[in-house]
Amino acid sequence: MAQKSYDKALFRLISILSMLTKDERPTISSLAEEFNVSKRTIQTDIYQRLCGWDITKDKFGRLIFRDGADVFGLNKVK
Repeated sequence: MAQKSYDKALFRLISILSMLTKDERPTISSLAEEFNVSKRTIQTDIYQRLCGWDITKDKFGRLIFRDGADVFGLNKVK
């Protein structure tokens, strides 16, 4: 059975959250290339679909959770 577009989007969103939780710090461009979608699609994912998580960019343009938050909304122990 072919994968539906919402299956692909859900996989992409979960993968992005997983990367951020593992402190991988991807860029919008690298995510677009990895998932074979446009940068605009990744921006929509980050700024609209994942707006409940506090995601920002570091000084190098890499995506991170703000102030050490994680996928569960808890601060990481530093």
